[in-house]
Amino acid sequence: MREAFEKESLEKQKTRLLVTATVSGVISIIEHAYKIPELSQSLDYIQVMTYDLHSSKDGYTGENSPLYEGPSDHGISAYLNVDYIMTYWKNHGADPKKLIVGFPTYGQTFTLSDPSDNGIGAYTISEKHTYEKGVWAYYEICNFLNQGATEKWNAPQEVPYAFRNTEWVGYDNVKSFQIKAQWLKDNNLGGAMVWPLNMDDFTGSFCNQGSFPLTSTLKKALNVHCPCYEASYREEL
Repeated sequence: MREAFEKESLEKQKTRLLVTATVSGVISIIEHAYKIPELSQSLDYIQVMTYDLHSSKDGYTGENSPLYEGPSDHGISAYLNVDYIMTYWKNHGADPKKLIVGFPTYGQTFTLSDPSDNGIGAYTISEKHTYEKGVWAYYEICNFLNQGATEKWNAPQEVPYAFRNTEWVGYDNVKSFQIKAQWLKDNNLGGAMVWPLNMDDFTGSFCNQGSFPLTSTLKKALNVHCPCYEASYREEL
């Protein structure tokens, strides 16, 4: 495909189409599914899904997209963080400038077994529901906070979490997006992708941070000058 796009570009004197792939952040999948050096040679960008790293099926609370390993992480849990995943891709043959870090605009929810035990790694009631039912959009999380939930900052992993009674959610906010964006730049990676756009507070009516607070934070941190994401989404609405 890359060769075909290059040929078309030369023959028709037009800008070459890009070849990109969205890839897993799960180390066991990466090891068995991808030939990283070959992919890096052919692809223009490698978009890594550095989210969904913990869910209600785990049986304990965990962050959706932690930047670093946490004190309670052990075994494969030590691999479930943005820093480890992106470093793995880079150290196994991916061009850092082609690596795109995934930034989620939603959180993973859990039901606590004991409301008084509400930290990272607290036991939860395992639920066999669909993926979507265990997810809250950022604007829903803001609503949760506005209704009296307690928010805590998970300093070792540089992301927040919140709880109220037996409800618990691990997520990203403006602060964690800023920290991750700076980490991305410090590591000379290619850029960032947001997933998904419509789970940000696109109306600005829930979080009191303006419209698209997460996406706007990332845009500003990475010095991206393009209002097109807002215009295109509003056209779809």
